[in-house]
Amino acid sequence: MQDKISESPVPAGTVFLLDRNVVSLIKSAVDGRVPTDAKKRAFLDGLRALDLPENSFSPLLSLMEGEKGREDSAEEKAECLEKETEAIGRFFTRASTDTCYLRGLKDVVSELFAGMAESRWDDRGEFLMQAAPRVIQKVAGRERRDVEDELIRLAIASGLAPDDAIVMLLLACLYGSDAARRVIKPARPNAWNVLSDLHVISRVGMVKAVAGQSPIPIRVRFLTRDEGLHGVLTHVRIVHSQITASGGLQMGIRYTPGLFPDLAETDVIALLQRLEGAASRAGSESSMAAGAIGRCNS
Repeated sequence: MQDKISESPVPAGTVFLLDRNVVSLIKSAVDGRVPTDAKKRAFLDGLRALDLPENSFSPLLSLMEGEKGREDSAEEKAECLEKETEAIGRFFTRASTDTCYLRGLKDVVSELFAGMAESRWDDRGEFLMQAAPRVIQKVAGRERRDVEDELIRLAIASGLAPDDAIVMLLLACLYGSDAARRVIKPARPNAWNVLSDLHVISRVGMVKAVAGQSPIPIRVRFLTRDEGLHGVLTHVRIVHSQITASGGLQMGIRYTPGLFPDLAETDVIALLQRLEGAASRAGSESSMAAGAIGRCNS
């Protein structure tokens, strides 16, 4: 998962999944609008440098999110698909895209994405709106364990595992992550926006799982210009991802200590152990091995 294109070497033969903000920038570029912002120009230059025959680009994740900031209809999905695939097809002249494939299946894709909702979406939204007020202000060190306990209690009451990804994001806010705070915006959280960002993890995992079935190794990267989301994803690792026999997604997630900058590494380990213990006491089927979004059936 990568935002700043020049940040690390990109191996040949990579599928790049484009966030909505990246697709919007590409749409402006193909319409002939030159951005005045230097960062946007640099990002476009980075995309052009990746326009190579061995690479592939897809607006799939952008299509899943939609452009309305809410759940959209199949007709709205189809309109979005037309605009975004056209822009991607025009911008990348050497790399491959899935423009023809998505357009050929426009009706099927639009119906599928319009009716798609990740497992526990509503539960995560309920938890977010209840939990966000607890971290509007940065919490004093001596009070953090009490707030941590409250967040865990709210998660369990919402039907979530204590180590669910949305809980981890709120705990990251509690323990000093400015990136998580930019994603959550706890003073005025927008559940749709937050959960769309959060479920990037499972959506990338889904593509990785499908790619893993290919006899040819396929690398998958996610590109976003959202600094908060990028900052969070820098500390999230998809350990394993596979499609189950029932057609669901089974995924393991690992969090690095950097997600909780105010905690020493030993304290992060203790936090994860407390979450695992709380999950066990609550009778949850999740574990740190399954982790975070875990089994996510779309």
